[in-house]
Amino acid sequence: MKLPPILTGHATALLALALLPTAALAQQGQGQNNNVTPGTAGVENGLKGFWECVTPTGRFVVRLDQISSVSQHVYIIDGGARVYEVTVSTTGPMVARYYFIEPITAGSNLSLGQATVERLRGVANKAGGRVGIDTERDVVKTPNTTHAKTAEYRLVVKENLDRIYNHVHKVWAEERGRGEKNKITIRDN
Repeated sequence: MKLPPILTGHATALLALALLPTAALAQQGQGQNNNVTPGTAGVENGLKGFWECVTPTGRFVVRLDQISSVSQHVYIIDGGARVYEVTVSTTGPMVARYYFIEPITAGSNLSLGQATVERLRGVANKAGGRVGIDTERDVVKTPNTTHAKTAEYRLVVKENLDRIYNHVHKVWAEERGRGEKNKITIRDN
């Protein structure tokens, strides 16, 4: 797009800054289910014979006849965090993991202490901010773990795990692909 001569230099920069919120709002509305409110999930028709889960950080699509199991469980890692997880296993090499992590609080018998947890969270947030990492949502992997062939989605609203599990269980185990509402869109903020 060619701009008039008056819109050059500083004027162009100011115009771009003024239009930025409008462009962001327009882009935000694209591809999102408008019936979905924050911290909830929207269910809609998807590809026949498939299950699809869309999250703010990605999407997972699998043929229904290739889902081998779904599970929902809770575990403790390194004595400092409780992980709530939903796993969708397939007959192929891919597994989908949806999880929510919470620090073990001072009231727990496995506690690091709330002050330590908050300090660690603060350090992580400060370091993450410097390099553009969202420490509340981004998946963190260490090289010595076996997460190859695993699609991981970290959620910030714990209740969304129940929504995902209930949806995949219904579409796969109860309806056996005969239902139409086989796509779930998670609003996780």
